[in-house]
Amino acid sequence: MIFGFLLFVALLLGWQGYEFWVAVGRQPRGERLERCKRSPQWKDGEFVNVHETPLFTSDDGFLAQMSKFLFGKIQNLRPDSDVPTVKSSLKDLPRTEEVCVWLGHSTVFIQTDGARFLFDPVLTNKLPVWWFMRPFKGADVYTVDDIPEVDYLVITHDHWDHLDWKTVTALKDRVGQVVCSLGIGEHFEYWGYEPQRIHDLDWQDSIAIGDSITLRCLPSRHFSGRLGQHKTLWASYLIDGPRRIFVSGDGGYDERFKTFSEQYPGIDLAILENGQYDKGWKHIHTLPSELPTVIRDLGARRVLTYHNSKYALAKHGWTEPLDSIYEHAKGQPWQLLTPRIGEPVRLGEQQTFTKWWK
Repeated sequence: MIFGFLLFVALLLGWQGYEFWVAVGRQPRGERLERCKRSPQWKDGEFVNVHETPLFTSDDGFLAQMSKFLFGKIQNLRPDSDVPTVKSSLKDLPRTEEVCVWLGHSTVFIQTDGARFLFDPVLTNKLPVWWFMRPFKGADVYTVDDIPEVDYLVITHDHWDHLDWKTVTALKDRVGQVVCSLGIGEHFEYWGYEPQRIHDLDWQDSIAIGDSITLRCLPSRHFSGRLGQHKTLWASYLIDGPRRIFVSGDGGYDERFKTFSEQYPGIDLAILENGQYDKGWKHIHTLPSELPTVIRDLGARRVLTYHNSKYALAKHGWTEPLDSIYEHAKGQPWQLLTPRIGEPVRLGEQQTFTKWWK
């Protein structure tokens, strides 16, 4: 019996090790790697930011920062009860409906001008990701089974909380095209997507969608790699059509937001990172104190913040991101949208939302 139990444990660990290996994906190779090397963002064997961007800026050093992250205690880190959500039927949405639905953390479903986009889907809660990224109770109400056919699956960068192997492989037959920043297409090809469906974009590249929409790949200030190798690029995106919808991805503050507003004025909706931050990571994640400046720089008419309310990936209270931006929104010319996970934002309508996190 002991031998049988040990054999079972060994097989389980071996299987999980294999799944983790597959989930890591594959670094760019061949022509894809050569294209990465031709990018203005490639230097000394990896992608770099426009500005010098240290990952950790605390005087405590790397080990102290990691100790704080792994073992530090903080009040209200996770909710005491289920996160309030709405289970909307995405499959029943007519394509004529202009709508944005936040599905938790950085997963967003957008339907505009007849085109369907799905950004950074993480919709499974299984090993190996379960080891280090567990959703709050109730926040994982959406699964891959709830996703309809989408025209464009868009990936901002390849960190585990933005690119989930099990999610994207389960969606493979419901995805028309994959749009991702340079190098990330290698993961998709490794996981079984046909090369002709994959579009690796550099900053300032774009792809035409029908006659009225251009999807633009724009700079960000972050880092990448399933294991931190920086061999793939990170980005933000603009759906540039009858409505301009900006999706920030992850990234610290710099002057790029002012540049975006000059190049693409009149942003109707900005979906901005707000959560999983730390002063020691200020160059790679937007701090709450910087978010109002980001919004002012962009000149956005309406704002929805994400990267919060599903996981505890940093040491701050789970309601802190929304509390902060809610206070900063008072008296501003822009409108803050605070939908619950799954609550549709009608792009052509004025809506008000509750302070549900309270």
